Amino acid sequence: MKAGMWAIALTLLLAPAAAAQQRPAVAPPSGHLERAQAEFQAGRYAEALEEARRAADSAPTSVRALTARASMAEFLGEFNEARTFYDRAVALAPDDPGVIYHTASFAVRVGEYDRALGLLDRLLALHPRHVRWLFQWAPRVAQAWLLRENPSLEHIVQIKIDILTEKGDLEQARTLARAYAIVKADQNYCGEAQAKQQASAGRDEIFKAFRLATLGQPDSADCIWWYGQWLSDEGYVRLGRLMVLEGTRVTPLAGNKESGTRYVRIRLGGDRDVPKRAEQLFLIARQRYLRDGDLEGATRLFDEVIRLAPAFARPYNYRAMIAWDLGDREGALGWLQRGIQADPDSWRTHRNLGKLLDAVERYPEAETHLKKAVALFTDDAGGRLALARVLYAQGKYDEFVKETRGAVGFLANWNDQVPEVRAFLEKFERWGPGAALPPAPDPHVIIGWNYD
Repeated sequence: MKAGMWAIALTLLLAPAAAAQQRPAVAPPSGHLERAQAEFQAGRYAEALEEARRAADSAPTSVRALTARASMAEFLGEFNEARTFYDRAVALAPDDPGVIYHTASFAVRVGEYDRALGLLDRLLALHPRHVRWLFQWAPRVAQAWLLRENPSLEHIVQIKIDILTEKGDLEQARTLARAYAIVKADQNYCGEAQAKQQASAGRDEIFKAFRLATLGQPDSADCIWWYGQWLSDEGYVRLGRLMVLEGTRVTPLAGNKESGTRYVRIRLGGDRDVPKRAEQLFLIARQRYLRDGDLEGATRLFDEVIRLAPAFARPYNYRAMIAWDLGDREGALGWLQRGIQADPDSWRTHRNLGKLLDAVERYPEAETHLKKAVALFTDDAGGRLALARVLYAQGKYDEFVKETRGAVGFLANWNDQVPEVRAFLEKFERWGPGAALPPAPDPHVIIGWNYD
């Protein structure tokens, strides 16, 4: 997401507006805009936004400065500010294709689909009549060439496909993708996506590959399912939910159908409402916390997400982690308890609460939540090892052995031997209990903090 958003910002900061010659000349923005660009490139995003604000304030009739401010505000989750300055830019340059496109993209981001479609129609109307005619009526064989020659047309198609997909109309999205040769009938998109995932390709590449598989191969249940899981891990709860449900619908296997239903319930909040604006603010808040270390900005955005989507468990997990970072252990436990009240079937929230209760040596309470986590997701080997640890701490040695053996056996199927866990178990079985608690396994067992 960082690279994609930077591409947008770079275009807005460096490229002249497409319709500049149609507007009266105005004073250019000050050097603030160039400094904003430099700050952004250096990863100092808050400072970049401050410079973009100064640029827009010093040149209030500069479309370039207004749009740059809107774009950087959007990047940092300041959506009200972004909306204000996109609107000002559109008012000054109603026929500027770049401004219209980015305003439409922002409208999709906050779930204003009808507004986005109206802006896309305006963008299409700016093209020459013969291009519009070809776009609407030319046969499929000509569309690939047409979109290649007119990138703005491809932008229109891709955004419309995204809108249809997000609204749950996959059939229409696929029809549109075929009509404009975005996907072709004889291509194995699913195989290509799996290859990119196995090769640990970049996030943008993986996203695009699985998106094409979903559009181009409607029966590829496994790829649609994995796309949904990948989206879920990346934080795209709404689209992740749609894809998991679609993969569950088209799979012929009863076991997979059951797994899909369970996954949506314990990982994606079931049918709890998560507005698009809330989801996007959550994604940005997570970046401001993990990427930027901006606890104040992240906290403010997480709190706004909770206000917009009180039944969405994930932001409570992050608020707990921020409290823990600040040394407020009781506050961290309180946020996780609120998360469970919001979504009692949130596997990771139960697991995180169990881990924190273990850390403060409240073992009986930790046991309750870790048992719930394992009951929700029986293949959670890391959760079983965490449960085994608190069972051991309470002297429940038979249960400790059972849970540890189960987790070790499961992990062995994935060539993960967890040697430190095996060594502790072997020592216990030979010599009995000791003073030390079982070790916490390596992070790849997913035993530590799991925010989402």
